[in-house]
Amino acid sequence: MKKFSLILALFTLGGTVSFAQKAYEGKVRYKKIDQPALAVEYDYPVAVVENALKAKMADLRLSYTANKGFISYNNSAIPSITRSVLDYTFKTMPSGKSGKEKTTLYMIMEGGNNVVGDAVVLAANGKAFLESLAPDVKRSNTIFQIKKQEDLLVSEEQKLQSLKESYKELEEKMQKNLEEQQKQSKVIASQKSILDDLKNN
Repeated sequence: MKKFSLILALFTLGGTVSFAQKAYEGKVRYKKIDQPALAVEYDYPVAVVENALKAKMADLRLSYTANKGFISYNNSAIPSITRSVLDYTFKTMPSGKSGKEKTTLYMIMEGGNNVVGDAVVLAANGKAFLESLAPDVKRSNTIFQIKKQEDLLVSEEQKLQSLKESYKELEEKMQKNLEEQQKQSKVIASQKSILDDLKNN
């Protein structure tokens, strides 16, 4: 499908965008060239952001294909952006310093010339859509943290179980050792008795 003309209009929004908005115009390398795209940065790792995006799109009953780090929803409609069917391509890129992971989410919109609505309005809607993912990203992070804590708990429980099993094995060895000591004590007593008898004769 031919690239929709709204992509060319993205950079005209710079002077009209409120300073409070987090989404912005950027570029991402796609199909071997730098493509204009909408972008937003989240203070979470890539996996968290991707999970949130996929969950949001699944709620819209949209399926995706993945190729070379890009997530594509072709022939799809996102009502909050436009009723028209477009090709949406997303790319997540890690940013931020170690220990403070951040992710930039890029969105490229491609489609035909029969798109309903003004290009500038559609671009603004695209920004609003990216910004609206914030609660989903936060919820995704909570889910990841819960899963991480659950895995940690399972690991610690397994460690405790292993220690208990080792203790049980030691107890069994100690009990067996005590039994062997008792048997050996009887053998020694018997041998000593024989020795005493021999000395008294």
